[in-house]
Amino acid sequence: MKKFTYTGLLILLLSACTKDKDNTAGPDEINRLTYIIDDNKFNFSSFNTALGRTGYRNMLAQAGPYTVMVPDNNAFAKAGYATNQQVLTQSAVILNNLVSYHIINGTWELNKLPYQFNQEISAITGAKMFVTHWIKGEDTVLTINGSPVLAYNLPASNGMIQVLDNVLQPLVYQTLSDAIATDTSLTFLNVALQQAGMKTGISGSATYTFFAPSNSAFRNAGFPSVDSINKTDAKTLRDLLEYHLFAGRKFIYDYILTTGSSDQTEQAMQNGNNVGISLVKDDTGVKYIGITIKGAGNKVPAEVKRENLMAGNGVLHIIDQVLKENQ
Repeated sequence: MKKFTYTGLLILLLSACTKDKDNTAGPDEINRLTYIIDDNKFNFSSFNTALGRTGYRNMLAQAGPYTVMVPDNNAFAKAGYATNQQVLTQSAVILNNLVSYHIINGTWELNKLPYQFNQEISAITGAKMFVTHWIKGEDTVLTINGSPVLAYNLPASNGMIQVLDNVLQPLVYQTLSDAIATDTSLTFLNVALQQAGMKTGISGSATYTFFAPSNSAFRNAGFPSVDSINKTDAKTLRDLLEYHLFAGRKFIYDYILTTGSSDQTEQAMQNGNNVGISLVKDDTGVKYIGITIKGAGNKVPAEVKRENLMAGNGVLHIIDQVLKENQ
C-alpha cells in the first residue's frame, strides 16, 4: 500500500541523515524533531522554512515530547506555496498560526486511537483538531480534519512526526455564523440566514455540517441580488436552507471512508430529507479525491469548490449550486 511505501522511504531517509550530523552531538540531540525536519529536505523543506520563521524551531529542539503534523511539500504546493520562497514571503503572523496548529504536546500514536470518526485533540495553542481512525477496504486510514495521514508515527528522540497530504487550516472562527459572515463569497447565504431567522441556530454550541451555496449559486437559482433574498418569505428561505445542513461534523473524506463499492450514498439533512452523495475519483480512476452533492430537484450534481472550512461548532463545504428538493 502507498502509505507503507511512503513510510519506509522516510525512515530510510531519516536514518541516513543522522549519520552525517556533527559527531560531537549526542544521539538524543541529533535525532530531535528539529534536526529530522531540517534534514528531510525532499519532503519537509516547505514546513521547515515556515518553522524557521517562528519561535517553534527552538521549542522542537527541546526535550518535549511533541507530536508534529508535518504537511509534505506537495501539501504546501496544493495550499498555494509552490516554492520555499513563497513561504518566506508569507506573513510571519500567518506562519506562526499555521505552524502552531500542527504541533501537539506529548507523543500521539494516532493508529492506537479507537476506530472512531473525528476524535477531538488539541494543538499546543488549545485549538481543536479532529482525528479519524478507520478501515476502508484492506487499508487502515488515519485523517486529521479530513486530511489523510500519509505516514504515521515516524520516531524522534523527543516525539514523533505524522506526515499529512494537506496543510491544516488553523481554527479562526468560533461559530459557523461568524465564518459565513466574514466570507465574501457567501454574502447571499449570510443574508438568507438572517432573513430566515437561522443565524442564532448556527451560533451556539450545537455542531453542524453546512453545504454552503456560493453567491453565484444563489444567482443561478433565481436570486439576482441580496435585495431579492430580503424580499423572499422567511419560511421559504428556512425550508431551502434546512436542506443544506445537518447536525454533526463531517469532513469530505468521511464520505469516502463510509461509502460502499457503489460510490453512492445519501445524507439526511436538517429537514429530514436526503441529498445524494457521489464519490469522485482522479483521472487515474483509482484515487478518491472528493464528492458531489445532488438534491432531488437538481438536474446535475453540485461540486464542492472549497472543503473542510473549520469553525468551532462545525464545518463548511462551499458548493456551486443551491440544493433543490423539487424540480
